[in-house]
Amino acid sequence: MQELIKYRNIFETELHENILDFWIKFGIEQNGDGFYGATDLIGNPVIEAPKSCVLNARILWTFAEAAKNFQNKKYAEVADRAYHVLQKYFEDKEFGGYFMSIDSNNHPLDTVKHTYAQAFVLYALSKYYEYKPSAELAEKLNTYFVFLEEKTKDTNNQGYFEAFTREWELYSENRMADNNEPRSMNTHLHIMEAYAAFYKVSNNKLAGKRLKELLELFVQKIIRPSGHLGIFFDEQFFETEASKAICSFGHDIEASWLLWEAAEILGDDKIIKKMKPLSIKMLDAVDRVGVDKDGGLFLESTRFGSHVRTNKHWWPQAETLVAFMNGFELSSKQEYWEKLKQSWSFIDQYVIDHKNGEWFTKVNRLGVPYLIEPKDDPSPYYRNDWKIDPWKCPYHNGRAMMELIKRIDKLTE
Repeated sequence: MQELIKYRNIFETELHENILDFWIKFGIEQNGDGFYGATDLIGNPVIEAPKSCVLNARILWTFAEAAKNFQNKKYAEVADRAYHVLQKYFEDKEFGGYFMSIDSNNHPLDTVKHTYAQAFVLYALSKYYEYKPSAELAEKLNTYFVFLEEKTKDTNNQGYFEAFTREWELYSENRMADNNEPRSMNTHLHIMEAYAAFYKVSNNKLAGKRLKELLELFVQKIIRPSGHLGIFFDEQFFETEASKAICSFGHDIEASWLLWEAAEILGDDKIIKKMKPLSIKMLDAVDRVGVDKDGGLFLESTRFGSHVRTNKHWWPQAETLVAFMNGFELSSKQEYWEKLKQSWSFIDQYVIDHKNGEWFTKVNRLGVPYLIEPKDDPSPYYRNDWKIDPWKCPYHNGRAMMELIKRIDKLTE
């Protein structure tokens, strides 16, 4: 009990004094009403960097959750700002939905409508409503959910389309998949996450129906017999040949607890009965091949596990903490708590930037951070020399700290 309380205090300190403090100090525009699209490693803004819808939605989610949990005025102000930015600059007032990105002067830049990004907006708006409910926001949420269903749901097959033009014509040249495959696990994981959040605050019957369908889709089609997730699929949700060789450990371990959370929100006994052992199976599958002996989580494996990419990116480390906590809660096995402590030790020693704040984007297997962006070998995901960028957000590590605090409080009540 005392150890749980000790770690709870550590996680709360990390949340307030490092993660959220960094975003308040360095993420907010000094001469604007939004947020910078990027900063360097010490927090200097990259003024010309584009601004990402996903980043702004994740800022909204994080600070709305923090404002709700801690009744903090500063956090509430950031949440209000993030909501204002999404509605004023990212929302497409002509065709509906939200732009993928805007430029540094807040003009539309990437106008492709990725279902992934639209889902993050629903996720963030649902959390903002949970923190600050109003009739106006409830109407906006319900209208937006119906709009997404009409535009993105595939009525002939399971699941959702990936990408559209600004005018909502199907767009197959720029899907969020390595080879432009018709379906991705990642998009559907975050649609599921968003629909669970929306259902939690609305009890919308159609949202509940779709959430159940999505959970069944993961059980039947997306989760492999091994416990790992398939990555890319065709229209009928058969995994593509190129995808079968890949394991994304971060998504595997994140899904192990997100799927359980969604099942709890849905409250369907049959789904819960299926999902509980599956959550543990997924966690164990990653622990077996993806967690290093120091507690750090490798990025992914390719070629059916014969090649492991041993860099350790910030967001999978955060998700590992929540997943081991979830495993500890579901099974009462002490080994999961011990693994959580080991993962935290790795993060604390190597991933957290104790000098300049927040977390490094990625470190190598031995924990040495990447601090420069090679011109001849750019990072495929996010820049090593930026602390904030379109994909580097407070949502993974901030959410992890809040999840751990909430779950420890529940265990120690």
